Amino acid sequence: MTANEFWNLYLEKSGLKSSDDEPIFSGELSFENDGAVGFEQLSLILLEKKTAFFSAFEAFEINREPLPVVGEMYIVEDSDDQPCCIIEIDDVQVLPFHEVTWAMARQEGDDSGLMEWREKQREYMEDEAALCGFNFDDNSKVVFEHFHVVYRK
Repeated sequence: MTANEFWNLYLEKSGLKSSDDEPIFSGELSFENDGAVGFEQLSLILLEKKTAFFSAFEAFEINREPLPVVGEMYIVEDSDDQPCCIIEIDDVQVLPFHEVTWAMARQEGDDSGLMEWREKQREYMEDEAALCGFNFDDNSKVVFEHFHVVYRK
């Protein structure tokens, strides 16, 4: 099933119509990590244990991508590019990395404490920064996106 077919099925089953004042379909979302890591992230979303993402703010600026907006919806795909669910963004915040709280971080669903989360996330952000050509440190801004699953296969 294509992403457009999945979106249209969602609209049909939910009784919504695709128009200017209805849901904002912002595209597909898949995990850059193939294999076990990508599958684990997808599973956490489907189980509703993962309800947040973090990204480096500077990457949005460098890549000239707009920041996410509350109300946007994304189709989450598996490693075979098959739609699995639709998520809706509930909250977007920009804050320095060192100000992320455990209440925010635990919404990513796979760490047992703030220090563990910071270590893993710092490594991810540093890798992303190296690819984009900037330096990441504890004072760098991150984008926190909270979401919920609105439809699943």
